Amino acid sequence: MLSAQQSAQVAAAPREVLELVCDLRAYMVFDAKIVRVYENPPIDSDGHGFVVFRGSIRGIPSPKQRQSVKLDRWWSVTFESAGPWWADRLVWMRGGVTAQPFSGGSLVTHSYRFRFKGLIERYARDWLDRDLHDELQRIKTHFDRRDAGLPPLQPPHRRPARTEEQRSRARIKAWRDFRSEPGIGAQGPSE
Repeated sequence: MLSAQQSAQVAAAPREVLELVCDLRAYMVFDAKIVRVYENPPIDSDGHGFVVFRGSIRGIPSPKQRQSVKLDRWWSVTFESAGPWWADRLVWMRGGVTAQPFSGGSLVTHSYRFRFKGLIERYARDWLDRDLHDELQRIKTHFDRRDAGLPPLQPPHRRPARTEEQRSRARIKAWRDFRSEPGIGAQGPSE
């Protein structure tokens, strides 16, 4: 099991921080592990909800997962893997954010616990602390810039999806490369 926890002072009220974290479509700008959000309905009056998304860990895509969300207004929020069972066997995650009022802002503590099947855990071992540090710094920078009256930073460039024409060209090129490979698909000399 991999785990990491870090804290940072942020120039925002606890409610602002937790509202941002609960909106995964907005939060994916800060968290590079989130690749696509499928469902992110509002949290109910009891503080319960769910999200469905796909992630990536060091470039390895995770399966589409559902996570339960528990919001303790306006103190903390927790996300925990909630299926499907085969996806939880591959990668299980529990993440939490607490925000405490602190001299004109908040002290934000972010933690993760991951469990992976197979060798992925070794591959990800040195990555989690660095990734969490970078994520907290992006959150801090976002609220510091907003507090200073500066525009938000542009989100990192994400490669746009290929068009159908680009996919067709790639398939044709792959087929040509396959056919010209000696010993595989190449046409032998005519006899």
